[in-house]
Amino acid sequence: MRSVYVFPGQGSQHKGMGAGLFEKFPELVAQADDVLGYSVEELCLRDPDRVLSQTRYTQPALYVVNSLTYLDRTTERGELPAAVAGHSLGEYCALFAAGAFDFATGLRLVAKRGELMSRAPKGAMAAVVNLDEERVREILTGLPFRNVDIANINARTQCILSGEYDELHDPRLRAAYTEAGARFVPLNVSAAFHSRCMTDVQQEFALHLAGFDLAELTLPVVANHTARPYPTKGYADHLAHQISGSVRWYESMSWLIAQGHRDFQEIGPGNVLTKLTAQILKDPLPVETAPAPRPAPAAVRARPRTELVFMYGGQGTQYHQMGRGLYDTDPVFRDAMDRCDAAHRATAGTSLLAAVHDDTRRGRPFDDILTSHAALYSIGYSLTEMLRAAGIHPDAVLGHSLGEYVAATVAGALSFEDGLRLVTRQARLLQERCPDGGMLSVLDSPDLYRSRRDLFGDIALAAVNYDRNFVVSGVDTRLTALQQALDAEGVITVRLPVRHAFHSALLDPIRPDFLSLTRDITVTTPRLPVHSSMLAGRLGARHSRDEYLWDVIRRPVRFDELMASEFTAPDRHFFVDLSASGSFANFLKHGYAPALRGAPAINQFGNNSGTVRALRDELRRLAGA
Repeated sequence: MRSVYVFPGQGSQHKGMGAGLFEKFPELVAQADDVLGYSVEELCLRDPDRVLSQTRYTQPALYVVNSLTYLDRTTERGELPAAVAGHSLGEYCALFAAGAFDFATGLRLVAKRGELMSRAPKGAMAAVVNLDEERVREILTGLPFRNVDIANINARTQCILSGEYDELHDPRLRAAYTEAGARFVPLNVSAAFHSRCMTDVQQEFALHLAGFDLAELTLPVVANHTARPYPTKGYADHLAHQISGSVRWYESMSWLIAQGHRDFQEIGPGNVLTKLTAQILKDPLPVETAPAPRPAPAAVRARPRTELVFMYGGQGTQYHQMGRGLYDTDPVFRDAMDRCDAAHRATAGTSLLAAVHDDTRRGRPFDDILTSHAALYSIGYSLTEMLRAAGIHPDAVLGHSLGEYVAATVAGALSFEDGLRLVTRQARLLQERCPDGGMLSVLDSPDLYRSRRDLFGDIALAAVNYDRNFVVSGVDTRLTALQQALDAEGVITVRLPVRHAFHSALLDPIRPDFLSLTRDITVTTPRLPVHSSMLAGRLGARHSRDEYLWDVIRRPVRFDELMASEFTAPDRHFFVDLSASGSFANFLKHGYAPALRGAPAINQFGNNSGTVRALRDELRRLAGA
């Protein structure tokens, strides 16, 4: 098997790097000097102004040396690698190797990245050695610091923390880790790379990135923030998110090892990655390449290569009378909804069913957050109970916005009681503390949002569902003006029945209170794979309870990235749409067909008994029943 090439990032630079390379590639060196406005060879070999360690100079210098080393290696060997990966900045070199952009374009992107990151607010980073990620996260969750993240997971017992300067240098943080047996080593950096503190940098870089065309990848590139291969097309969001997302190096290398790779070659200065890889080869993270089948003699099961993924939707999919036909005809569904209604009465003091089944509001927007939030959770939960009673069980679950809470419940990470109490209390906070807002679905390419800042301004990108559909959030008056402007340009838009700007800064006023109420919510290890649209990957032990439960409604929904990174073998999955409106079935039809297959349980057009019967028939056909 051919080698995997890995490219180092910031921290591997040193004066003298690239010696012997520059004279081999005079045309590319001239291009680099042109882009940067100074001699990259002089900077790397002699560093006369002693600026090589400064981010805005380090990043382009490393990109040049890594990329030239790659070209020299492949020319010498006459063979391309089997796959590539890069640590932080090194990911750009991996993308260059895979054909994402030419040498000069990649350098322009890296130079801009370095410039923006060098202007980031003051922050700090520290290495925590001798504790595994789960223990590092557990300690961090128990501390009163809300602006510190795990930036890198480099090996089983090596993590990097990143965050606000004062919080990271608080003596309590160091004491908590050293008392647990760790070495706590502050790093010589000026900003909090790969943390929430880089969100503004990420957004500015995303706007810059919109002006570039990225080519189809010709080699597998394992992404830092998903620890899985990039999609071959449409991966701009991966590059932007990498700035604030964690570098999951341990899992990335472990995933490659699980694919059978054992030969890793470091392409660039130093041997940091060579040493890390040697550690990981001895002790890789167990990585499932496919979920193991679970015996269930009485259940309807798909054939070996077909796995059922239950999908759960969020705000915007609700309507009055949703599930009413099933409530009247299916005893299991009715019992589950009654249970939800009783729990809601106990927490909120009002009847959920009375609001959902209100005949006087038929056809009017169901936009009262105090009942719609819990109603959507209850519909997803009750549809699942109905299918389970018929012997139909998921192999994995997938959540979209609020639907992530339902997915976590079905997977056993949240109890039903905790899940419903969480969404009910969250709704109360939204109603009392957040300004009015809204959400608008746009039937056009997400590139429109990135390229037309004159139209979108301060409106947030809330979700990307597929290549012709995205959702934005913002103040009501701004959304109305935007909708009128887009209509005038012939762009189809749909106003969602939502009075809050989910996945935007308008939710931030409730964050402290929301995090407080999550402290009595128990989150355990899920029994099933949980595919998170917010994470664009699987939920795992690396994700803290508090931040995950908050990020579900605050961070953008990256459904398109999730589908591209997690579901690369189309014939292996069948998607069971348990949203209230059949929205996922529409996403699959318009954005992913014919590669991905799925069917809805219910929709807003009536005859739910018929659609459920058709779904059961299809699942039995898949199972060979």
